[in-house]
Amino acid sequence: MTLAVLAMYPFAHLSDAYDELWAAIAARVDDAPERLDRDVEVHASWLRDDLLLGQTCGWPLVTRLADRVAVIGAFDHAVGFAADGTYRSVLVASRAVAVDQWRADPQYMVAVNDLESLSGWVSMCWAWGGPPPNCLVTGSHVESMRAVAQGRANIASIDAVTYEFEAEAEPETVSHLQVVGHGPVVPSLPLVTSIEHAHRVAELRDAVRGAVADPAAAAALARLRIRGFVPLDLSDYEPLRSMDHLLHD
Repeated sequence: MTLAVLAMYPFAHLSDAYDELWAAIAARVDDAPERLDRDVEVHASWLRDDLLLGQTCGWPLVTRLADRVAVIGAFDHAVGFAADGTYRSVLVASRAVAVDQWRADPQYMVAVNDLESLSGWVSMCWAWGGPPPNCLVTGSHVESMRAVAQGRANIASIDAVTYEFEAEAEPETVSHLQVVGHGPVVPSLPLVTSIEHAHRVAELRDAVRGAVADPAAAAALARLRIRGFVPLDLSDYEPLRSMDHLLHD
């Protein structure tokens, strides 16, 4: 048995679209599971030997998963500040005040989804010029956006795709946010397979590429803001390590 998990954007209104995407991929892969697994916690899935197709974050990929998974590639998302399998995080704030002005405010609070997040933490450190001392760890990008909208925090760095999906799911929340900047250009979230299945990378790339080009999946792909697939290797993500110094005082 093999495992498939696509849970980095767990929006309820998109679950059926992910099911359709997976059906198109699975039809092109021998021994693929019939359904996406929504019971396995996404971080735990990255360490499973039976993972056939999953999605992770670029930072844990280069810091602790490099010998556990093989990189397949990334979706090319049709959202603002994304192109050719790369994207920039969206910096959102409670007021239209630039990052350097927030940094000078002794009362500021930064909302961050996770201290292992490329889009939420590393990108914020890049924009801030180092790790901001006053942080509220929220557990998710959506909660970070809510924290800023509700006044519990002042600024956050949000994955560009999550920002668009949250605008659909909770337009009232997003209406209270001001876009005040962007993170660095980085590769989009990597699609991966267990190192046990590394010999199947070419097969999986063909399957994802075929699914993304399948007219029958076009409606689901449009809802998921996926306009293409870009094959990538671990070497395409390794330059991210150059930002490690930003995470330390």
